Amino acid sequence: MVAVPTLCGLAQPKPFETRLPYPPGITRAKWVTTMESGAEPASGTGDQAVATGVSLFFEPVWGSWWIALALGAAALLVILTTYRRSISHLPRSTQRALIALRLVSWLVLLFVLLRPTLEYTRKDDQPVVIALVTDQSRSMTLRDAPAGASRREHLLKTLGEADPELGQFDKKLVTLERFELSRELTPVTEHLAASEGDQSAYGAALDDLAKRGTSRRIGRVFLLGDGAQRALTPFDADPRIAAARLAEARVPVDTVLYGTSGFSGQAADLALDDLEVNPTVFVKNTVVVGAKLRALGAANRDLIVQLSIEEPGVGGGPSTMRLAAPSKTLRASQPEALLPVEFQFVAQTPGEFRLSLKVQPLDGEPILSNNELTTYISVLKGGINVAYFDSIRPELRYLRLIDESPDIQVDTKVIRKGEFLDANTIESELFAPGKYDVYIIGDVPAKVFGPKLLEALKRAVDAGSGLLMTGGFDNFGAGGYAETPLADLLPVELSSLDKRTPGEIDPGQHLEGPIQMTPTAAGLADFVMRLDSPEKNAERWKSLAALPAVNRLATVKPLARLLATTQTGAPLLVVQDVGRGRSMAFGGDTTYQWVLAGQKESHQRFWQQVILWLAHKELQGDEATWLTLSQRRLRPGQRQELSFGSRDKDKQPIVDATYKVTVTTPKGELLSVTPEKTATGGAGRFTETLVAGEYRASVEAFSNGKPVGAPAAQRFVVYEEDLELANPAADSALFAEISKLTGGLVVAPEKLAEHLRMLRSKGFSQELEQITTVPLWDNWWALAVYVAALSGEWWLRKKRGLV
Repeated sequence: MVAVPTLCGLAQPKPFETRLPYPPGITRAKWVTTMESGAEPASGTGDQAVATGVSLFFEPVWGSWWIALALGAAALLVILTTYRRSISHLPRSTQRALIALRLVSWLVLLFVLLRPTLEYTRKDDQPVVIALVTDQSRSMTLRDAPAGASRREHLLKTLGEADPELGQFDKKLVTLERFELSRELTPVTEHLAASEGDQSAYGAALDDLAKRGTSRRIGRVFLLGDGAQRALTPFDADPRIAAARLAEARVPVDTVLYGTSGFSGQAADLALDDLEVNPTVFVKNTVVVGAKLRALGAANRDLIVQLSIEEPGVGGGPSTMRLAAPSKTLRASQPEALLPVEFQFVAQTPGEFRLSLKVQPLDGEPILSNNELTTYISVLKGGINVAYFDSIRPELRYLRLIDESPDIQVDTKVIRKGEFLDANTIESELFAPGKYDVYIIGDVPAKVFGPKLLEALKRAVDAGSGLLMTGGFDNFGAGGYAETPLADLLPVELSSLDKRTPGEIDPGQHLEGPIQMTPTAAGLADFVMRLDSPEKNAERWKSLAALPAVNRLATVKPLARLLATTQTGAPLLVVQDVGRGRSMAFGGDTTYQWVLAGQKESHQRFWQQVILWLAHKELQGDEATWLTLSQRRLRPGQRQELSFGSRDKDKQPIVDATYKVTVTTPKGELLSVTPEKTATGGAGRFTETLVAGEYRASVEAFSNGKPVGAPAAQRFVVYEEDLELANPAADSALFAEISKLTGGLVVAPEKLAEHLRMLRSKGFSQELEQITTVPLWDNWWALAVYVAALSGEWWLRKKRGLV
């Protein structure tokens, strides 16, 4: 459907024809370029008339004659019946005048409903344009053509062989226009040997040709190149969509492919891609670095990959790179292979470090820019590692949200229950000394761990780790823990009489809700229960959503501290120091209700403080300014997102803090970033990333005019991306699709001259049909007649007292 203007300036759908109606006096052209072999027509314009014709056609509204005529007939029936009776008391001359004026209005409306349009046609003869487009990007320098020639050299050779055929086209019938293709389509007078384009924007080039076709008659396009689209925004138009536009204009595209999708030994190439590494890790944690190695033309050859990490310079001197792990030797069994790469090493010291993953180049490898990947990691000191064992339930999902804290890393072990309970396996290394700072046991019976692992867990707690057991159906006494070493660690008494078969529920061991978690007097002053300032803390706890049910905790041990109870005084949260470690018993297992009630901040703070206390980190200072980057590796021109903030000693955001944000570029320029206020601090966007190299972002925070801790800084890299040479394989499938969509042909390079000879021998005949449309219904005089008829009728009715 095509929308066209109406009398009132609105748009109505055009029902019948694919022809485009234009406002009065506007000329459009419909090109009909044919070949004797049956080539399809193309689009263009012209202005040399050789024949003229006039036609009248109608375009009823809503696409239906029946609707338009039915509406007109209904209106006429109303005029001749109802309206006529309403004025029957008037003199006959007045009746005739009123009916006549009403009929004039009706005729105008019917005229507009039918929308008559005159169409003037002139036929012109104009030369048809053949567009010759060649790829001038850097991928055309690859030497995978016959006799070791580059793709560009092969292209120019075959084009030179075809030039005599191009020169024999009748210039009265055919005009040859030459273009070079890289980021954009550039008209040229001759094709040069240089191939320096940094992108291959085939889609943008075809789009450009489609636009040129509205003012020039393009009869055929010859597209010569390697067929691989390599383009970034804003030049990354889809070649298939652009080809479809040319197809609508009936412009066939003949494609000529240069280069191969595979690689010979002469064109061997190694490329690292898809670098994966956690940008933030903790001291003593294992860092896993993964990537993919694409090996082309390197079958049965040793491929040596190395991972290096930055070594800070001595005494503030320049840093160096050292191996983070032993080198790895890979071997591809096929000419084209994608090999996984993985390294592991332990982060030994806190700080920010550069990582470099590199594959040693092959002898004679022409492309080296894709052999190395660089990024940065931040190693945090004082990080807390948590091992969390629980069954699948809502509390599991929401408790794991504490992993969002930059200071806490939670490793979750999901325990299957029911018929799969005995199939669970828990690795013994999880309980190695120093492996985890905190252990959380949710709804998991003791039999899942077994005596040996529970004894190992006791040793870990005695050595300084923290232990928390939360509410559920299969823990505390019901889970069989009274008969395990954990009974001595937990701050509440456990009884073997409470033991139940896994899955069996004893209502006597639970308290039904709603349960309001209520801090004790000691709890309100304790770090674990501090959700707000001292004067507001109790009210904050009262505002939290009630818990549906909790475990009935047994007797609190003499040396334990009771931090929270139910509203009726039953123990709910109990803590205790045991040897060098700490333990906690919490009867709740539905604190996720706080998140569902919109109280996520309180939920997060409570659980983070629980972890910090268990890990003996509740007294650590945390006034430092923090900064996080959305990415550590950017391509040129990609935007970097910065998030930053500052926290007081209670780990709460400093709401009145102001920030100074800067980025140092590889050239040493210091650029400012405008900070924006957020709920957690601030955010900023840095867009000046066109230059490849290392960047350093820095944030300073101020509160009441004074600095908040030390400035926070992180580095990121803008890598030098060579789209053309990173993966220079030719794409025959795209060229074949373009030709198929447009009705063109895929032509082998050595057949180009023969193909042109065939086109020339068949000959071109071209005809331009220039159409001028004049909508008769969309004119000022139609509106004037309509208004005049209504005005005259109104005047007569008023004169006779009917208004």
